[in-house]
Amino acid sequence: MKTNIIPSVIILVIGSCLSAFAEKPEDSGIVLRGVLDMGSKKLFSVSTPGGSSKDWVELGGGFREYELVSYDPETQMLTVVRDGEELKVPMAGATEVNASAEEISMEERVAEARRIMDIINFEETLDKTLEAQMKGMTNVMRQQMQQAGGNDEELVNFQMKAMEEMFADMDWGTIKDGLIEVYAEVFTKDELTGIVDFYATPSGQASLDKAPELNVKTMEIMTPMILEASQNMQQKMMQFQQERQKKAAEAAAE
Repeated sequence: MKTNIIPSVIILVIGSCLSAFAEKPEDSGIVLRGVLDMGSKKLFSVSTPGGSSKDWVELGGGFREYELVSYDPETQMLTVVRDGEELKVPMAGATEVNASAEEISMEERVAEARRIMDIINFEETLDKTLEAQMKGMTNVMRQQMQQAGGNDEELVNFQMKAMEEMFADMDWGTIKDGLIEVYAEVFTKDELTGIVDFYATPSGQASLDKAPELNVKTMEIMTPMILEASQNMQQKMMQFQQERQKKAAEAAAE
């Protein structure tokens, strides 16, 4: 299965000043400290002038009373809106605002998260996993048909083709960038480094190589149980609806 992968480059831009020809910035009470380019989107490190409140925000998001609207990479000017008024926020100069430990940590965590995606061969591993899962699903479907006394290969093939088309249309590059961001937010740098170190070992590589097979076997165990449980749930829902309709009819007759 071929996937459409969009290469993503992470760049942290901190400590650049506006040129003398740039538009004069307005005092907006918000400071732009850095830009984190995730490939499919950018995150902006913004804070109050004193640095007491800060966050990573994407365009369209909000920070305190400000909404981040647009960003000009040439002038490194962020446009924000407050109370309907448009304000221009420049990148803070290195002499004005130094990169905080939190911002440096975020950059390092993103770098480690990207190493994880690289060492696990994200696109290739995902392709193998999805292919194995689709195979497992079709096998379960055939078993269910056989138990019901029939076999509809045309339906099985249609389902297989539909799933292949669905996965082919998905933008795995964007998903990869999103996972990198999630890993960087959830794990510490040391934890991410530990994950990288594990996947670099023979055991780590074996866990990746055998993950598709493991997923198929897990699905074969769980799917019949899930189907049985869902059928029981449907019966309970039908019984609940019947009892509720009966009560409503009795109440209307009184």
